[in-house]
Amino acid sequence: MHIVLVSPKNPRSFWTLDGSLPVLGKPCALPNLALPTVAALTPKPHTVELVDENVEAVDFRVDADLIGITGFIVHKERMFELIARFKAEGKRVAVGGSYATLCPEDFHGKVDVLFAGEAEETWPRFLEDYSRGDWEPVYRAPRLPDIASRPIPRFDLLRTGRYRTMLMQFARGCPFDCEFCDIIVMYGRKPRTKSVASAMAEVEALHRLGARSVFLVDDNFIGNRARAKDFLRALAEWQKKRGYPITFQTEASINLARHDELLDLMRAARFRSIFVGIESPRKASLDETGKVQNAREDMVVAVHKIQSYGIEVQAGMIVGFDADDTSIFEEHSRFLEEARIPISMTGLLNALPKTPLYERLEREGRLLGTTTGDQFVFTNIVPAGMTRLELYRGYRELLEELYDHRLFRRRALALIRHIGAAGGRSSLRDVGVFFRYLWYCVLRADRSRAALSISLFAAALMHKPSRLGLAVALAIWHVHLHDFVRTLSPLLSEMQEALAHNPTSGHILPAQILSEGPDSAAFAELCEPVARAARG
Repeated sequence: MHIVLVSPKNPRSFWTLDGSLPVLGKPCALPNLALPTVAALTPKPHTVELVDENVEAVDFRVDADLIGITGFIVHKERMFELIARFKAEGKRVAVGGSYATLCPEDFHGKVDVLFAGEAEETWPRFLEDYSRGDWEPVYRAPRLPDIASRPIPRFDLLRTGRYRTMLMQFARGCPFDCEFCDIIVMYGRKPRTKSVASAMAEVEALHRLGARSVFLVDDNFIGNRARAKDFLRALAEWQKKRGYPITFQTEASINLARHDELLDLMRAARFRSIFVGIESPRKASLDETGKVQNAREDMVVAVHKIQSYGIEVQAGMIVGFDADDTSIFEEHSRFLEEARIPISMTGLLNALPKTPLYERLEREGRLLGTTTGDQFVFTNIVPAGMTRLELYRGYRELLEELYDHRLFRRRALALIRHIGAAGGRSSLRDVGVFFRYLWYCVLRADRSRAALSISLFAAALMHKPSRLGLAVALAIWHVHLHDFVRTLSPLLSEMQEALAHNPTSGHILPAQILSEGPDSAAFAELCEPVARAARG
């Protein structure tokens, strides 16, 4: 059987780096790790082809016995389009991934086979059933599988040269119990890790393919601290022997700041940044959502501690908790400045299907429908501490403030001046990116962007020459983030106007409108009721 696994086009988002891709010289920032993972679980004589719509066109007439499609909730509209197109061509279609796991009912009658949960056991079983000509319409993972020793993902089947950063995974699951999080629903609260040997084999495979940047997409890299330390010791030694060829990034909880040995090992293994779910500077909001690991920390001190080890902290922040009122937006801005965090994924609280938050708000009658998966444009929650109009207005103003050239520059300069020494060699090693940075961020840029880029570079040159790479990276990130907010602002303004005319409005902005922009036909159709109200 010939199998084609497809990843749908990403809608414009914080992580897609759309505005910065020309500077990076790549069509896509990150691949979808599910494709090479499932490919590695596919035994011979079956053959597998990977198609990522973010870096190549989809051939709907491809010669294949089975089409497999994966995606997150934010991909759902494009997933349904892909399914319909392939079915129209007479193809047999299977679907899996987080959206299919959380909302299998959405695919009823649309696909031939659905996989709910992790695929380590169900995918091989389906292939055996298929070979006998007798397969089931739904395969549910019977348990959370042991991932200690799994085949190396088929990274070789990806068009690796088209991505800025490659992905791998060491652990699944998180020990915490945040009310809004779907990770614990899908992957459980007991972290499961790969063996050190398996993880290092993946690092070797990525290195052979030329990867220079790798993001560990763990739900919480330090969920099992003992196993994380074992892996980091092996990784640090591997890096040292080879001259530190790869930089690493990952996701971890704020309690990392309590563990000096872990921080030492991460620095030695050349971790450059971590994404931390800080969520809110307000303790009442953290208590409300069960974010106990944050509520017991002085988070500014904790962030500064991590930064002192040469590791940049990128923040995940949320507005719209029940304990939030209209003063929360200023608290977010003040916290990010005090913590010296230039890059913050700040979004609106959403209730994802099957989460404790969703179930609670459903009981309280405070849901506006299902989430689009895009927390940057829409919330499906009726807030408790402010009106929806106040929430959207305050959120829009917060985003515009965070990525204003002057205020971003202030946070970035503070980080460059205070961040500790990086692990391994630290320099501007990608000459192509540096020259594109000069072209796009200085020579061809407007005055504000050129001033920001030059000031960050000059500050690093004077205060931390070893962190010139960080200065360039922050300037490149800002290209995307500033452009992203410029796209978001008119959409959020329309939501404000709609709510001003009809405070009980429950309409939803479809995710693809963010990609198409405010001039799209879909956006015009959505806003027509607002325009009619204004005319009348």
